[in-house]
Amino acid sequence: MAVVFFVITAIAAIWSAVKGEIIRRALVDSFPPQFQDDLMSRYALHTYALASSTPLSLQAEYMKTLYAGCVAALSGALAFFAAENQVFGCLVLIGFLWGAYQTFKSWKIYRTNCELAVDQI
Repeated sequence: MAVVFFVITAIAAIWSAVKGEIIRRALVDSFPPQFQDDLMSRYALHTYALASSTPLSLQAEYMKTLYAGCVAALSGALAFFAAENQVFGCLVLIGFLWGAYQTFKSWKIYRTNCELAVDQI
């Protein structure tokens, strides 16, 4: 069973990373000049991906990458627990809880941006 969870983890993590890179490349031109290089743009992605000026379609895709990251972390924790490695399972589970909290905060920002878009119509 652990192998199945590890495969799910790998698929979700790779999909999330690739999709995040696609979104970063779509947004990098709208970043301020100091954040347009490859290294700094990775740090600015979260802020600018959920900015109210970013199109809602890109924001929705970014939220999907965050959801996939949560799925990867939870599946990874379950994989370690299934492999009877409680130490790594607990560490990854803590990472999942932190990521889920951050994703929830991001979702609230996204929801606010959606409501602002509806109000402007």
